[in-house]
Amino acid sequence: MRESAKPDRVAIYARISRDDNMENYESIENQRDMLLAHVEAKKLGAVAAVYMDDNVSGSAVHRPGLDRMKEDILKGMIDVVLVKDLSRLGRNNAATLQLIDFFEEHGVRVITADGRFDSLVDSDMLGIETWVNERYVRDISRKIRAALRFKIQKGEYLGKAPFGYRKSGIEKNRLVIDESEAHIVRLIYRLYLSGMGYTAISKYLEERGYASPQNMGWNRITVRRILSSRVYIGDTVQGVSEKVSFKSKKTRRLPENRWVITEGTHEALIPREMFDKVQALRRNRNGGRKSHGRVRHVLSGLIYCGGCGSAMYARRRSGGIAYVCGNYCRNGRAACTSHFIYEREIVRHICGELLALFRLVDELEKLKETFSGYETDEPGIARNELNARLENLRRRQEMLYSDRLEGRISVQLFDRMNRQLEKHISALEDEMERLERENARHSDVDFLVRYITARLEKGELTNEMASAAVSSVVVHDSTVTIDLKYEMA
Repeated sequence: MRESAKPDRVAIYARISRDDNMENYESIENQRDMLLAHVEAKKLGAVAAVYMDDNVSGSAVHRPGLDRMKEDILKGMIDVVLVKDLSRLGRNNAATLQLIDFFEEHGVRVITADGRFDSLVDSDMLGIETWVNERYVRDISRKIRAALRFKIQKGEYLGKAPFGYRKSGIEKNRLVIDESEAHIVRLIYRLYLSGMGYTAISKYLEERGYASPQNMGWNRITVRRILSSRVYIGDTVQGVSEKVSFKSKKTRRLPENRWVITEGTHEALIPREMFDKVQALRRNRNGGRKSHGRVRHVLSGLIYCGGCGSAMYARRRSGGIAYVCGNYCRNGRAACTSHFIYEREIVRHICGELLALFRLVDELEKLKETFSGYETDEPGIARNELNARLENLRRRQEMLYSDRLEGRISVQLFDRMNRQLEKHISALEDEMERLERENARHSDVDFLVRYITARLEKGELTNEMASAAVSSVVVHDSTVTIDLKYEMA
């Protein structure tokens, strides 16, 4: 026991955070100074230490300042804890009551500067007051969520602009296309439709030095996210996840029916029909990898029995992958015959047909169009768009000079607007230079043709390539019908 003549050792604890909304106008330093003055005015004892948690939520159980204070209490260094009010200790009802129990167990008196609580005095209202503090932060959390959801429903894009877009400098939280990145997004879609998978695309982009989101480099996850995002067809999809509760920093992914989807909020970067085609391909293939215990084989979803019309099942045999009538597998010989055929035999025929098609000049452009997703002269289109935008900006700059010379705008306004225009003009000129460098390379479509031709010559065919080129394969008793999406001239 300490001698009664010695003054109490007082710990000051100050906390503020954004979740206090407009309740506290002071800085944490002002709160600390107010508590120091209160100790002196009320002659509570000698200040042993000051603990502060700046911008730390009261719903958090663990806080740096609070944890240090508890450690010092365990060492027997504190007799009294002074706080502005009970909400400074916390806004989590159960956690605050446990904290006060901790103080009492270690013989520490708790006093609030607002005069509403002193642990030496029996307070029947303690539980009610801590409950009210918790309800306050719960209400604030709910109001913030409602405000964010309202903004989302209006089509505002909250957070950082996705790759291929930037935030508008005119309309708040509106997306506009960033052509310095948009051409890469379009290329990714074309490469995927050509038969390349996520990993192959990421390797292609990385080897050629294409800029990546946040300059983190390309990988299959980044490519997959771009290929699955509806933002590129002009839709805003937000509210995909939420915090578990106001007491926790953990988030949970919401079911799709709770997502906030607003269509047509900004200019589309990818045609909707192209996006839909990519999604259909993504659903129908797994790039040869296992998914939910199944493997996506080359002809999965494309090969049918000529006897009964049912889909054929892939089976692994000693001679390689083979296909068998699904009706036969389920119901036996009474339903149909096996129509057994090895995959390699069909793949050899498909590769031969496609190679022959590639050699036809009249069909080559049509084939390029399909494998690239849609016919495009992207470098030419991009240059035309950039030239048009540059001309527009330069006309605006000339009008601005005219307005300044005739005294219609102030010097300050002229300088600010001219700096913005110069910035945009410089960015567009840099992009024009980049396009010129790109034009010196072989076109991406030509690369696709070379890439596909090389694989076909090796007899390599993926489900992606087969899905892009073949409508169906029908296996009859003695023949096989391969229906290509193109006709030979």
